[in-house]
Amino acid sequence: MREYKFDEIEIGLEENFQKKVTGEDEDMFRKITGDMNPLHMDDSFAKLRWGGIYRQHVAFGMLTASLYSTLAGMYLPGKYSLIHSIDNISFRKPVYIGDTLTVTGTVRDKMDELRLIKVDARIRNQDGATVSTASMKVLVEQ
Repeated sequence: MREYKFDEIEIGLEENFQKKVTGEDEDMFRKITGDMNPLHMDDSFAKLRWGGIYRQHVAFGMLTASLYSTLAGMYLPGKYSLIHSIDNISFRKPVYIGDTLTVTGTVRDKMDELRLIKVDARIRNQDGATVSTASMKVLVEQ
């Protein structure tokens, strides 16, 4: 866990981490949310949707987006963070079990009076394709 303090954070600071998506991740997310949509469970169903663009069932978009919480809470800034908002989340490509995601955050701006940083966040798969993007505002306690 990183422990950046507000005064240590500079515009352009970047952090990243990787996460492999597993069936267990999907099962736990399904249990927490109650989302039983077959697009997220049934390979045959998913393959028949939207002109056959999916090769198997698709991981939950919000499971992928939950990694933005890990980005702020563990990496940028880490220990002293409190997410204020996550805006403009977009899901650009599907994520599947077995994909290794790289989550990257880059500080775009700092607001001294609020002790708030603005972070451009991006998630890429193992092929380098962007699967999600978001803009985050994170308060920094220290």
